[in-house]
Amino acid sequence: MDFAFGPEDERFRAEARDWLAEHFTGPFAALKQRTGGHPGEAHGDMAVRRAWERELGTGGWIGLGWDRTDGAYGNRAATLTQQVVWAEEYARAGAPGRLGHIGENLLGPTLLAHGDSAQRTRFLPPIARGEEVWCQGYSEPDAGSDLAGLRTRAVRDPGEGTYRITGQKIWTSLAHEADWCFVLARTEEGSQRHHGLSFLLVPMDQPGRIEVRPIRQLTGTADFNEVFFDGAVARAEHLVGGAGHGWRVAMSLLAVERGVSTLVQQIGFAHELSRVVRLALETGAAEEPVLRDRLIRQWAELKAMRWNALRTLGSAQSPAPNSARPARDPAPRKAAPHDLPPRSANPQAPGSPAPGLPDPGSPASGPQHSDPQHSGPQDPGAPSVAKLLWGGWHQRLGELAVEVRGAAAALGPARWTAGRPYELDAFQRLFLFSRADTIYGGSDEIQRTIIAERVLHLPKESRR
Repeated sequence: MDFAFGPEDERFRAEARDWLAEHFTGPFAALKQRTGGHPGEAHGDMAVRRAWERELGTGGWIGLGWDRTDGAYGNRAATLTQQVVWAEEYARAGAPGRLGHIGENLLGPTLLAHGDSAQRTRFLPPIARGEEVWCQGYSEPDAGSDLAGLRTRAVRDPGEGTYRITGQKIWTSLAHEADWCFVLARTEEGSQRHHGLSFLLVPMDQPGRIEVRPIRQLTGTADFNEVFFDGAVARAEHLVGGAGHGWRVAMSLLAVERGVSTLVQQIGFAHELSRVVRLALETGAAEEPVLRDRLIRQWAELKAMRWNALRTLGSAQSPAPNSARPARDPAPRKAAPHDLPPRSANPQAPGSPAPGLPDPGSPASGPQHSDPQHSGPQDPGAPSVAKLLWGGWHQRLGELAVEVRGAAAALGPARWTAGRPYELDAFQRLFLFSRADTIYGGSDEIQRTIIAERVLHLPKESRR
């Protein structure tokens, strides 16, 4: 790969920077990011945040990485480097975490890979215009990291031609704001594990049939939710990939989730690290040798994560041996040159936690599919390695964020009042939320099992 931005990329950068300078003003400026955009940091009036999504859509900045082989459902084409350029400029402007992340970066590529023409025509343009917000219905109370154990059921009504969905999902980001949810449900009676699952697109506006209950977190915010389906209706034509093939579609989506977004996520991490380093210098904590060494190690590990992400993307875009299938995106790809991106605010909101990865013991489980937007081989262990790296790294950064403050880390940023009893500063939110980094998106234990069984080919863990 060519690790450099070219003239076209720099022209793209100038266009992005000028557009943000002109449009991220007025009421939108109140949404300016205070930290790196990790989960639990979503803030601002939801009406303004929705208006910002529509502003991005009008400007043509949604769907930059979408495959255009079968049509231009997004607003403009962009190479991988241009997607990174947009992320960097979005971060530089301090623009807010995206309400449309799940629709644009997860469902969009999945419909392009597995949806039919009618589904793409119906759902992709509203996402690209910033008009519809999506959430992800995967995890359940007894099916988090073991996603294949889900119990939510969808029964086909032959008379109406619809599915009736009953069950519970949990840790559903943005369910309280979403217009639609893509739901993995069991559609074949008596099926077990990854068999008999289907991927359904479900409207959230179904009073009496869908109930959303926010989950209060350590940070005091409630960005995640429990979702209860009691006979919720999904139309048969909104079944993606065919009945019983939901596992294949779901795994393909997880591959997308851990593709380009992993690299872009590190822009936010770098911003957070730079804030912690500056604080350590201001407080004098950097003079303490052990703490200084830990800060340096954080920097070195982030650099290693970046190069690992670039390597993974490079291999995923290499043509498969003896394959006649062309890459879906014929544009040349180049990787960004910065070893340590200086700024934050991942527009893909890296903090939108994914549901747990499936049980690696299932024959068809694990993130073993190639990114649907790229042809070529994919290291079956790459997503798990990436998750292990960034989960532990971000958790250690949260610990450093409070340690460099010393005793002051126990104090809130404002005096306690009955009306605002739980005020936290950015470093305290980072510390508290990052405790979950090694659990959501597939726990560390599950990731290590995937690597052991699928990469190292060690004996499988016994399962009852």
